[in-house]
Amino acid sequence: MTDEQFNQRLHEITGLCWHECPFHNPEFSKLSHYKCHKCGLNYCSRTDLVNTWKGFGILWEFMQKHERWEDFISATMGRGRNLYLISPPALAKAVVEFFEEKK
Repeated sequence: MTDEQFNQRLHEITGLCWHECPFHNPEFSKLSHYKCHKCGLNYCSRTDLVNTWKGFGILWEFMQKHERWEDFISATMGRGRNLYLISPPALAKAVVEFFEEKK
């Protein structure tokens, strides 16, 4: 899975908007503005949830508030991962794996 695919999946999981840049789509050129009606961000703006500490914080808070937080911690620690040494890409991968296994 590419970083972009990981990011798109994480945006779906967290309920954040996934924006496709309108400048590459002729249909968007008809719009009078380029702001998302749901979140208000520019359509070319995305939060990198895979490779940045800002994204790490968003995912960490999302998972802590999730009703299955304890299941996530158990599943993650059960695989021998050390959450104290986790990196943004490692957390992103763990979150996607956790939600993919529950399908």
